[in-house]
Amino acid sequence: MIELDMRAVAITIAAMCFSQHAAVATDLVVIKQTTCGEISYPAVKSQLERDAALGQPKALDTLGLIFMLGCGVSPDRQLAQSYFQSSAAKGDAQAEHNLAYTYETGIGAEKNNTLAIYWYGKAAEQGFTNSEINLASMYKDGRGVSKDLTKATELYRRAAAQGAAMGQTELGAAYEKGQGIGQDYGQAMAWYQKAAAQKEPIAMTAIGNMYVHGTGVPQDLQAALRWYGAAAQLGYAIAEDDLGTLYANGKGVAPDLTQAADWYAKAAAHGLPIANANLGALYAAGRGVRQDYQRAAELFEVAAAAGDAQGQHNLGYSYLTGKGVKQSDAQAFYWFEKAAKQGHADAQHNLGLMYANGRAVPVDYAEAFRWLKSSSDLGSATALNDLGILYEKGLGVPPDRSKAVDLYRKSAGLGSAKARENLQRLLGMDRSDLKSQF
Repeated sequence: MIELDMRAVAITIAAMCFSQHAAVATDLVVIKQTTCGEISYPAVKSQLERDAALGQPKALDTLGLIFMLGCGVSPDRQLAQSYFQSSAAKGDAQAEHNLAYTYETGIGAEKNNTLAIYWYGKAAEQGFTNSEINLASMYKDGRGVSKDLTKATELYRRAAAQGAAMGQTELGAAYEKGQGIGQDYGQAMAWYQKAAAQKEPIAMTAIGNMYVHGTGVPQDLQAALRWYGAAAQLGYAIAEDDLGTLYANGKGVAPDLTQAADWYAKAAAHGLPIANANLGALYAAGRGVRQDYQRAAELFEVAAAAGDAQGQHNLGYSYLTGKGVKQSDAQAFYWFEKAAKQGHADAQHNLGLMYANGRAVPVDYAEAFRWLKSSSDLGSATALNDLGILYEKGLGVPPDRSKAVDLYRKSAGLGSAKARENLQRLLGMDRSDLKSQF
């Protein structure tokens, strides 16, 4: 094995990796009362049962809710589904929606996207906005129906026109991405703002994203900070994580790692996997918190187990170095590969190095080249440098000095000090001549 002068990419925060518009989760059972708080079942039991026996749709639907949520009774989701079915058969839009929900989620009924589409469609025909939104989501994703972005956007528009904040948010996202409609950042911002006026945190976060990236507006990180802050105050985990990243990187605000750690912790407590990865990175580095490799690894494990690529990469690096966990090349390889297959550039780079150096697997320069190339295609300066090493030494590819120089130049242009050293060595240039080229 030829020992290559390559270095693994260490634990990182998802720097400036601001979450794009999140897919809307299927609504929970949607009627006027979404919790048991407004229902006193013992007080209304007799009246409801009498009305239900007479076939009154609202009574049937309310009984469905009571048994779905367990309001003063033992939860019985199958019984709830039967009440929804009876009410929906009489044309009650709320019940049609709730019945569709049971079929979409498999709660109280066997999961059946075709029937979910049917009943959401029935409720949507009556202008029930929650069904319009859920039906649009199914058309957008192609669940139970052929994918149709135009149809999805039209349904979002109908819900938005009725003032539904989530419909307005999704319509804004369609305009921003040009999905099912012509791309129009002005319209995207307008619809996001309508939803944000109703305190919809997803829309607030989307506006923050537009200011971060300068999408249709001049880049304004302070404005982004305000919008993320507003959404975070409503407990929206993605905004909390993005706010933490602004504080961690000093974007739009003075760097404040204590604040970053606080916001990451809040987002993690609200169940956002990447926030665990980001908080763990602070513990690993001792930034804003006391350095604690074991705590870092625990947080990485939570994120990795939830499928977060950043958490998988960071956990892999913990195993590679033995910090916070027992050193294990096999475990490092396992987690790097998991993250690499999700398109994580640093994990792809590190996986390539493991193949190049024969750690956990036999030396395989062809595989090393494949993963380093994937990483470099995603903009990794380190991977570009290491690809140059493979070309220079003829490992996994025919030796090609000019190609190596080209890769070193690209890597150096992205700020790699190691690539500059390699250029100086190959071209015989002194540091001042080399520096003038970049």
